[in-house]
Amino acid sequence: MALADSTKVDFLWKKLGFGVTKTAPDANKQAFNESIPSPLLMRGDKVWQSSGDIPGVKPAATSAIVQIYQDAAGGSATVETTEDLTAPDNRTWKTNATDWIPTEFGSTYLVKVYVDDAGESNPQSTGTQLFQAGSGNNDEWFFDYQSGVLNFNGTNIPSQIGTGITGKSIYIVGARYIGPFGVGGGTGIGNLTVTDTTFSTNNAGSDIGFTTTGQGTIEINNTTALNISVGTTAQRPTTPTTGDLRFNSSTGFVEVYDGASWDNVGGSEFGTITSQQLSGDNSTVAFTLNQTASTAGVIVSINGTIQKPTSSYAVSGTTITFTEAPESGDTIEVRFISSVTTVSSLTNISGANVIEVLTNGVADMSTVQSLQLPTYTVTQANALANKAAGQVIYVSNGNGGSPCLAVYNGSNWQQVRFDGVISAA
Repeated sequence: MALADSTKVDFLWKKLGFGVTKTAPDANKQAFNESIPSPLLMRGDKVWQSSGDIPGVKPAATSAIVQIYQDAAGGSATVETTEDLTAPDNRTWKTNATDWIPTEFGSTYLVKVYVDDAGESNPQSTGTQLFQAGSGNNDEWFFDYQSGVLNFNGTNIPSQIGTGITGKSIYIVGARYIGPFGVGGGTGIGNLTVTDTTFSTNNAGSDIGFTTTGQGTIEINNTTALNISVGTTAQRPTTPTTGDLRFNSSTGFVEVYDGASWDNVGGSEFGTITSQQLSGDNSTVAFTLNQTASTAGVIVSINGTIQKPTSSYAVSGTTITFTEAPESGDTIEVRFISSVTTVSSLTNISGANVIEVLTNGVADMSTVQSLQLPTYTVTQANALANKAAGQVIYVSNGNGGSPCLAVYNGSNWQQVRFDGVISAA
């Protein structure tokens, strides 16, 4: 006994309408009472990657993603189908091609069906068109765009190919998707290739951009690390863009392009402690600071006595507010411990510049009394790690047991011999 149509419909209703599997007849369990998920299979290898580029109106000629089938020039010949001999006579016809573009992409993609003698080259001109609604004799047809199969699903077969008629074929006019397929495993999306977890471009040197709309941000959620570009100074991009970030393997610093030059991130900046003094007047509790700070980012003292954060004072932005107004004559000192400054010179304890980096990149040590070099023996010098060309040291026994200076040339320490005591004459 054949399965009842009502049972089949119940299965489809639950499967397609609710995404669940049928476990009981509708009388016992309606669709919204079914609980076992059964979503439709979405094959990654069959995804139409360039479906967004399919035009809304069927083009007149074949393109890189749309193949046209018609009598006219601009495409391939109208498709002559083959009869499915496993089905009732003349009931089902196969194009032997898949991925026909359905009317979901536009009404002009509706296939046209013609009947003509087998082997005809221009059935649109010489044949008879069969319309989907039929001739009024219950001879409608249905075309499965995914499989490329035409089925006369009405009660009757069109009279042009009915019982007893031989030597006829069904012809299809329409369009197929021929663009790239699939996601992952090295598939392409336009000029973008996705291989497992790696995105790359098909065009050498092209950028890969991640763009958000509105005020959106790009988030990278992990607990390990973000790997950025690594290269030498010579490998910097020739036309950098403001905000470009990379690790310079020549300098050992992360660097960012500011629109004019590459700046080290944290390489030339140091945390410093700066101080600001204020005076109490026995009434003011809120004072203005000369920089933005926080309660935890300052050390506050009154007449040398350290004040307790939060209970004695609080800082918000550029304002410090005391719980009680400092008295008249009180000296208030605020030390900022979280400021950052760019260092262009080093000074000694007296405040005089001893090493200054000039704008031309030269380190000026003209105010330094002398330069104290590290002292090594020959054995110690040769054992030094991280030697680099241009390094200078003092070697106590490098000149046949006598002292000398030594310069590293990239391979060996070279002697700079002492030729005698200095003399003005």
